[in-house]
Amino acid sequence: MANDKQVKKELVPFGAKFLPEEIANIDGSAEVYSLENEYAKTKKNKNWMVLFIVFVFIGLIAALTVFVTYYSKAKDSNIEVSINEFEDLRLKEILNSSRLTENNLQIGKNEVVSLMVEMRNKILQINNIYLKRQNAVLDKGAPEETTRSRLAELRRAEDAEVRAVRAKYEGRINKKRAIINEIEREKAKADREVRKENKAIGSLGDENRLYAQNMKRLSQSSRSGLNALTDFYERYIKYVILKYNPVFKPGDVKTTLARNAKRNEEQNLREYDELFAKENIISRQRFDETRGKIKDRSLLMDRLIGVEYENSVPPALNSIDNLSNSIVNDYENLWFGLASTVKQKNSQIEDYRIALDAVLKERPESGYIISAVNPSRISIHINRLLTVQEGDIALVFRTDDLYIGKIKFYRTAEGLKARLVSLAGKEKMRPFDRILIKIK
Repeated sequence: MANDKQVKKELVPFGAKFLPEEIANIDGSAEVYSLENEYAKTKKNKNWMVLFIVFVFIGLIAALTVFVTYYSKAKDSNIEVSINEFEDLRLKEILNSSRLTENNLQIGKNEVVSLMVEMRNKILQINNIYLKRQNAVLDKGAPEETTRSRLAELRRAEDAEVRAVRAKYEGRINKKRAIINEIEREKAKADREVRKENKAIGSLGDENRLYAQNMKRLSQSSRSGLNALTDFYERYIKYVILKYNPVFKPGDVKTTLARNAKRNEEQNLREYDELFAKENIISRQRFDETRGKIKDRSLLMDRLIGVEYENSVPPALNSIDNLSNSIVNDYENLWFGLASTVKQKNSQIEDYRIALDAVLKERPESGYIISAVNPSRISIHINRLLTVQEGDIALVFRTDDLYIGKIKFYRTAEGLKARLVSLAGKEKMRPFDRILIKIK
């Protein structure tokens, strides 16, 4: 081993760093390392502080766990139910469904109101147009038949246009109402569900405020629809007032109103005159019935005048009342004036009859022909001492030997009359021809 010294020399530096003893003492025995011996030595070096810290940490963890558990239970027992803290998704779904249904219902009602207002506005426009046309026809003062015909044409045209507008809108309105009816059924169902869960609802939070705001907007839109409806009715009332309280524009009508509206004509009714019955003019019953009609007319007119009409109607009613009273008074004066004249004429006729009766007392004739202008209605004067029956026959003479013809008596409302039966020759009957009645 010639090179042993050289190897040894070369390994010495390395052995000095890693295994100094083994390398340096290559030929010597190796030192043995015993784990048991070393462990036995460490038992004498225990650190009790570390164990204490570990046990303290474990105790803190356990105490903290117990505290958190107790606190959570206490908080859960006192918690308030809020709409934002709902864990019951079914209840939230019921509430949302109910509110959505209510929104849809209000929207549907608003749409129906809007359609109704729109339809009525269209109809009102048509009414106003035709009202102006009708008043223009009345103001022209055309013949009554022409005016009546033209007004009938305008009414037919107006009715046709109104029916067309109604047909157009009522179909849409009925569809909306059908939808509203369905929504109302859904809302009733949702309300029943909400009432069942009412105890679990509790107080409402931000979601309820948002819902309230939405409902407020819907209510405002509903009020807008009601305002539009109110505006329509105000304009409709103006139309109705103008329709039934017209303004009379023609000059002749204005002149008539000015002449008669401010008069104060009172009725001047008279009592029944027995001459009416004697002359068979009018019976007392018919007379009283006429008086009743006059009273009824006055009652109705007073009632109408008491109504607060507008425009030209009040002066027109006053004019009609004054004119009616004036006409009644004119007729009262007319027929009672005629009755006075009849009395006077009857007095004169009675004087003639007395004179003829005086002549007949001195002569054998039964009576005289007064007028024979109408052969079928001959006026006669018969001695009042004689009784003449309807159908009796009499002979007519002009002189004792001049026979004229034959007549037949009949009664009328005016008294006894005669009709020609036959003539003896060419001579016609004349006034004061003598009548000879055959005695049966």
